Amino acid sequence: FLQTLVSVSQIICLIFLSDTECHARFKTPEDAQAVINAYTEIKKKYCWKLEILSGDHEQRYWQKILVDRQAKLNQPREKKRGTEKLITKAEKVRLAKTQQASKHIRFSEYD
Repeated sequence: FLQTLVSVSQIICLIFLSDTECHARFKTPEDAQAVINAYTEIKKKYCWKLEILSGDHEQRYWQKILVDRQAKLNQPREKKRGTEKLITKAEKVRLAKTQQASKHIRFSEYD
């Protein structure tokens, strides 16, 4: 899906609403129009329905983006400071090294 749209225009963001519906945000309005102009060719190949959001639908789209962004920014997060933060980082490094060392190395497929 993405490769097909990128072959026509430059996409900034792709948001999947469900298995059958998504919003594609393009770099410029002209890019979106180019996809609509190539619509007949795309529809023949993939049976997709394309439309440019405008008016109330566009307002609801941008409102959803803002609400989702605010929800993400207002999420409480665990604050680690000083030695707690260093200990956590050291544990992550130690775990990564342990996992790397415990990998089984095979030199031939018959071992």
